[in-house]
Amino acid sequence: MGGRAGPAPVLEQRLPGTVIRVLLITGDPQVAARLDATLSGGDCVVGRSADARSGLDRALSREFDVIVLDGQLQSGRGLDLMRRMRRARVLTPVIMLIAGGQVRDRVGCLQAGADDCVDSSTDAEELLARLRALHRRSPYRTGTVHLGAARVDVARRVVIHEDGTRVSLTGRECAVIAVLGAEPGRVVSRARLHALIFPDRQAKSIVDTYVYHLRQKLGREVVTTVHSVGYRLGHVPFA
Repeated sequence: MGGRAGPAPVLEQRLPGTVIRVLLITGDPQVAARLDATLSGGDCVVGRSADARSGLDRALSREFDVIVLDGQLQSGRGLDLMRRMRRARVLTPVIMLIAGGQVRDRVGCLQAGADDCVDSSTDAEELLARLRALHRRSPYRTGTVHLGAARVDVARRVVIHEDGTRVSLTGRECAVIAVLGAEPGRVVSRARLHALIFPDRQAKSIVDTYVYHLRQKLGREVVTTVHSVGYRLGHVPFA
């Protein structure tokens, strides 16, 4: 059984509702500099990724409130990254930046899973207003997975026991619980967990490693092994 949670990450040390944690994914230095300046001056804390791989990894951490994704990332791979994030159960609201603002481009972004899309030349203040509005109405802000009497605050990556004890999770540990908790009772194959959460790792055994980590922190019952099939969400033993 894990102990109480350690010090909160820097991004968590804020008054609720006063600061929005934004992940900006773009490989364009000019776009990054322009938006970073505007967002940082608008009560946002900005983390930046310049490519799809690091962008996915940081999105999987679940430590951001809103993601701003450049659709032109790496020769147009923004849409592919958008789809991969949604397949990985990253529920964080996403605003996509598109060039030109054609209707078919906007439709493509929304179909890929984006919550909003704006022309990349849009005034930064308008983008900030859209971002704030998206954050206000996001259900992800209160995303919870129940593990018996305990619950997991997905956004903050912490398990809260009935007695108030808290156990911190890493981003991918929390992602395993979020995927299994999306359909409680359903068995999810190891291959699917690997594809959704660890697309950057070759060995599928990485799934077993993270299940082991969760059991070490929360008890063996937290994830049930269904032999030759996969894993199913369980519960946290009474502390």
